[in-house]
Amino acid sequence: MSKKLFKKEKKTSPVQKNALKIKVRVGNFKKTKLRALAANLKKEPTKKELLKPEKPVISLEIKKEDDFKLDPFEVKKVEVRIIGIGGGGGNIVSELSQRLAEFSAKKIDFVAANTDTQALKAMPKRVSSFAFGKEMTRGLGTGRNRLVGEAAAKKEEERIKSIFTPKKDLFILISSLGGGTGTGATPVFAKIANDLGSKTLGIFTLPFAFEGKDKLKSAQDALEKIQSNLNAVLVLPNDKIFKLTKEDTPFHAALSLLNKHIANSLEGLLRVIYVPGLINIDWADVKTTLEGKGRAAYLNTAQVSASVPAFVKNSVPAKAAKSADGKLSAGQKKEKGTLEDFAKTLLISPILDYNFSQAENILFNIESSRNISLEQLMAISEKIHSTAPQAKIIFGLSQSPALKDVIKATILATGSVEKKAKSAVHKRKASVKKGSKSNGEPLIENNAEKMTEGELEKKIQPRRNALEIKKAEREQAEREEEKDKIFEIPAFLRRDGSSNQQKSDNK
Repeated sequence: MSKKLFKKEKKTSPVQKNALKIKVRVGNFKKTKLRALAANLKKEPTKKELLKPEKPVISLEIKKEDDFKLDPFEVKKVEVRIIGIGGGGGNIVSELSQRLAEFSAKKIDFVAANTDTQALKAMPKRVSSFAFGKEMTRGLGTGRNRLVGEAAAKKEEERIKSIFTPKKDLFILISSLGGGTGTGATPVFAKIANDLGSKTLGIFTLPFAFEGKDKLKSAQDALEKIQSNLNAVLVLPNDKIFKLTKEDTPFHAALSLLNKHIANSLEGLLRVIYVPGLINIDWADVKTTLEGKGRAAYLNTAQVSASVPAFVKNSVPAKAAKSADGKLSAGQKKEKGTLEDFAKTLLISPILDYNFSQAENILFNIESSRNISLEQLMAISEKIHSTAPQAKIIFGLSQSPALKDVIKATILATGSVEKKAKSAVHKRKASVKKGSKSNGEPLIENNAEKMTEGELEKKIQPRRNALEIKKAEREQAEREEEKDKIFEIPAFLRRDGSSNQQKSDNK
């Protein structure tokens, strides 16, 4: 017997047999499919196939990550940039960056622009530094010369354009007017923003009265240039700080209170933009309120306890009738205040002067818990409407369980500048143009517009270092000593000397 007869056959399980059959079927199917395709390629189409309408071909393209960012139908988050120009503006932005820390960097970012590089180094990490005018100032500031600040900004207009990127939706410019960099450069920044079509809001402080009329005049001139290039402007006189503080309050603490008030108002506006509400105010509503150029703006935020009554009920007149024992009778309790009074505080800011008869657009939003009543809403809304009945009002309501016993309200109003205020500024400018400085020299600001760029650069001297300043002081002291030597001679000797000189001349 041969060995082949004794060879054992390999046993295969039923599962393996089925798998082999499937492979064979799949292989045969692929072969038949390929043969059919080859036959169809060689075969000419019939009349029916030619007349038969073709099925639409749907092509699916896999988009890259960058392609989704350019989708015009994608929901875009509103981005805000706050720019502090000059030393005062940079200080305000520095404090705002800490007080508005709840908003992420994707929503809001901060920029400090200055000619003083040393001041920029002191900025917190969240504030981006933008140094300009190094050629003219050597990074040492403008020495409170507004012309230097203006010339430094004009030389770097292309760099400044990068700040007003189209990716940002709202730019808030902040500056303390009356000095050098802020007063001179802010009008240049505002004009660039206007040329690029950016949506802008300006917040500017005016100098104290004790700082002198010249400084106030310089600030007002700059404000007039700025206002025509921005959508809306808030003007905060520094003298209003005295309403927020006591006499013994330290100066730094007083300025911080002003910054806190600005931060609270901006926080209310940003919450209107970013926090969705039951009656929602979106970015389009804010844009409508800011529409136009040179609008006088009013922004304020206030809060009150939700337990405060909406209206006065069973109120007693000032001279209320008292019982025999001198106490108020039953039902004649003193009211602590109402929501009408709260609306008054919302409309009368301690740091802003605003005439609501000039308001054309008003946007106000109320934040509270879900328990706020219709009567409470009516009390606040009716007071705002009665104050500015001519204005277009946009109302919003946000409900948050976190606000258990608090009602918060934010109002933004814009309107035309009062004619009286404009005429007063023009009269003051005319009187200053007629006058001159105490030493008989005309004001540099009046001649600046007539100068060419080359003459202006010659007129403006770069900021001096410490050695140059000491040398100039020494030369000035020597000149004063020479003048003092004349007055060391007694008066009668000077008279005798002059009379003798006259006699000799007559001879």
